[in-house]
Amino acid sequence: MSLGIGLVLAAGLLVGLTVTGGSGPQRAPAFSLPRLGGGPPVSYPLTGKDRHRPMVLTFFASWCGPCHSELPMIARVARHERAADDGVVFVGVDGNDDPKSGLAFARSSGVSFSVGADVDSSLAPEFTLVGYPGTVFVDASGTIVKTVHGPVTHAVLQSYVARLSRT
Repeated sequence: MSLGIGLVLAAGLLVGLTVTGGSGPQRAPAFSLPRLGGGPPVSYPLTGKDRHRPMVLTFFASWCGPCHSELPMIARVARHERAADDGVVFVGVDGNDDPKSGLAFARSSGVSFSVGADVDSSLAPEFTLVGYPGTVFVDASGTIVKTVHGPVTHAVLQSYVARLSRT
């Protein structure tokens, strides 16, 4: 009897995984966060001239060791992309951090893109992230193309920025 129940449960789990896994590409969830340093909120979907542009969303924190080498590299790539004026939009999320510490860290890393303060770290799980750092690549239609758990390498960042620029 327990073997039969086990088989039924296993079959149900397999069907559930197949249905869940086959539901298609994941859409980036909408959000609005207070901007580090003040000003208008940092939001998605993007608005104004950035509407319908692809986005690189980087999650970091001032207390995160790997973020200290990753964020300055992302900031350099973002400045280069910003010079293109029609390229990929970079957005940062400082999570589970004191906003003053996050702002100081972002500034010292050379960040020139908008950064939202997610003090209770509630946004990262919506993008399936469980730790810091994390990077999410979103195409112009709002579909998540790639999620990197942990530090993103320069090669992966450049590759996905180029891919998103073609969409």
